[in-house]
Amino acid sequence: MASCLGIYIEPNIIKYAKVSKERDILTVESFGIKFYDKLGEAIKQIISDTYSFKVPISINLSEESYQYFYMFSLLNKNDLKKAIGTEFESLCAERGVNKNTIETRYALVNSLEDKEKIKVIHVSTRKNSLNTQLQPFVEYNVSTVAPMGVSITNVANLKAKENVLIINLEKNTTLTTIVDQKVYSVEQMEEGSKT
Repeated sequence: MASCLGIYIEPNIIKYAKVSKERDILTVESFGIKFYDKLGEAIKQIISDTYSFKVPISINLSEESYQYFYMFSLLNKNDLKKAIGTEFESLCAERGVNKNTIETRYALVNSLEDKEKIKVIHVSTRKNSLNTQLQPFVEYNVSTVAPMGVSITNVANLKAKENVLIINLEKNTTLTTIVDQKVYSVEQMEEGSKT
């Protein structure tokens, strides 16, 4: 039986769930919310309470931003990767940002507006922000750092051909549009539970 501890960190609050999987059956072993003043102590307490000392841990990415690029669908895999890199470099130059200080990932979906194009959902965050997020987990087994907006489809019970808008109201609000079981866009709003 494989297990994983998911930890979602916001300022002063952590949500967590330990999930196990046997074949195709998911079981939530434990879950909760913890308010904290000292993040490191709160994480240590959650890991102890859930007995997750050697369990892979998945945490949320914070301070990520989303960019969208459109590429021709006829590009081969290598050319597509190069074109996405070029688009991102151009965006960094335009914003006056050193591309080497940014950590990036992307997902590909078919464009709904133009069948000859692929929509690239490009996610980026500053490397120093990512390192700060990982710092309290030095002693533990962090296996995944994932942006919530893109990874929400892993836990949502979605039906084929179903279009869904998921609203995640946290410190800020994230709107994830899902078309036919795939993330199509992620929009972030400054308004959220803090306001």
